[in-house]
Amino acid sequence: MSDQEKIPDPVQAIADAAGGRVEWRADLPDGSGAATVSFPLPKNHWLYRSHANVPPMPFRMGSGEYFLFAVNPKLPPEGGQDRGLLQAIDRDAFARAIRAAGKYALRCSTMNGTADQDPDALLQNLIVGMLGYWTETGLGSDEENSVLPYSFEAPQ
Repeated sequence: MSDQEKIPDPVQAIADAAGGRVEWRADLPDGSGAATVSFPLPKNHWLYRSHANVPPMPFRMGSGEYFLFAVNPKLPPEGGQDRGLLQAIDRDAFARAIRAAGKYALRCSTMNGTADQDPDALLQNLIVGMLGYWTETGLGSDEENSVLPYSFEAPQ
């Protein structure tokens, strides 16, 4: 924030009490105001817990192995589109897909690099990047942005 913008005392007091930093503030036309305050992660956040630093590997696979994905959604309503899919995916293609989902998650959780990293938002966005939105079809409600942006290459 610029030094010229006066942060109201109550807002600054709240930020100070929680160890936060006022990032933005505005006076609204109705006389009220709004502010965005960044707060540090609590010391007991999962990010700081000690652990063995061993990856969980829920999808562990060796080079040369394949995942066989089968997506069998509910039967489509009359005239609906069947999304049934059976696809074998090799390690390299799966790694590219995870990398694409990870980049999406990092961009979204940092507002394209303009905001501090939020590890919980990163994980939530990684799930969306990997599995789609939390809707019946996995697609968003915005038609323009509801195309399936990623397709796996078939293993050779």
